[in-house]
Amino acid sequence: DLYLVVGGRGRLEEPLRALAAELGLAGRVHFAGFIPEADLPAYYQAADLFVLPTLALEGFGLITLEAMASGLPVLGTPVGSTLELLEAFDPRFLATGLHPDALERAIRRVLPLLAETSLQQKCRDFALNYDWEVIVDRHEELYTTLVS
Repeated sequence: DLYLVVGGRGRLEEPLRALAAELGLAGRVHFAGFIPEADLPAYYQAADLFVLPTLALEGFGLITLEAMASGLPVLGTPVGSTLELLEAFDPRFLATGLHPDALERAIRRVLPLLAETSLQQKCRDFALNYDWEVIVDRHEELYTTLVS
């Protein structure tokens, strides 16, 4: 009952298309290509889970927070800010490694969690911790404390 949308372009697109066809999954996998920023909210709202299989340093984790702000749970690999954000949110949404097997186990582990009625709100609430107003207020408090 799963349908996969793969966003982005790159050197792996053609091999992934070929693999989906070889496995008989072509009808269950859609390669969306580059998704314009204006269209991302619609993709987030249509999804049940956002999987971020990052292999290299993920600077701040903006894509993770954008998805979560839409109420979309994110499952990611333990790299860079993805590790930091998902450990703080709920470590169950963090794969144990970078290997595809680790990602598969993590997906299987979190699929039952998606039925939790409060999960979307938990995602939104977590993302709000990184709202600009909240960050500015925290910095003002820090500077006030340091100056006093």
